[in-house]
Amino acid sequence: MAFADMNPLGALWQGHGLRCLLLPGDVPPERSFSAVLPQPARRNPPPGRPLHPAEPRRPPRVERAPAPARAVAEADRPAPSTAARNDGRWRPLPPHAWSAPWQERLAATRPGLVVWTYWNLGRDICDAGGGDRQRQERRAFLQRLLGDLAHPAGTHTFWPACLPAQTEGADAAGADGFAPHADAFWSGVRQLGARGVVVMGSAATRALALPAGLRPLQQTRHHGHLVWVLWDVEYLLHEERRYTAMLAFLRQALRQVVRA
Repeated sequence: MAFADMNPLGALWQGHGLRCLLLPGDVPPERSFSAVLPQPARRNPPPGRPLHPAEPRRPPRVERAPAPARAVAEADRPAPSTAARNDGRWRPLPPHAWSAPWQERLAATRPGLVVWTYWNLGRDICDAGGGDRQRQERRAFLQRLLGDLAHPAGTHTFWPACLPAQTEGADAAGADGFAPHADAFWSGVRQLGARGVVVMGSAATRALALPAGLRPLQQTRHHGHLVWVLWDVEYLLHEERRYTAMLAFLRQALRQVVRA
């Protein structure tokens, strides 16, 4: 026996839900329910499209070579200021290019690790004001300060910010004929073998072309030298309460160049 599809004559019965009949004999294999039903043909996918959605492709991993140690160290450093970048363009003047007062003062100045300067130092050295009381007060104050620092002999030296003007390279001279010469000053600092410079007062700071905005008890670097800014000597003579803070600042700062 086998099942067979209804023929058109049985259409009346199809309306009542009859779909096949039980026959006494076998039907052809192609009409048997057990025959493998043909699968619908697959259409070829359009060019460039895969049969199955693929996972998104990841970009190939690129191994970066380790940065050189020097490059890493430079990257960790803070960006230099404009003054520091321009500093490399400066070149010291040879002593023979200085005016006579600066050459003479260099010959009379002993070398030192730390150079001290203030606006009236040139006048004090040249004794332009005679033996006046203010000059004596400044001298006594500096002797006290160096004594409290208690550094070895030969550590400190004094190099003026201005001297009598006898050269076109100097800035405009004052009424007393003294004028600063920043290039001669910094060239002299190098000639004296100094590693650091203590500048006292805003007048000296401006005369030596230091970066604007420096304040007392601040540090910077200029023309390859460490620079520490203090109050002017005249101010400190009348502000004793500043002395303790200034002394503590100097003791800490000068450790960079002086061995106690």
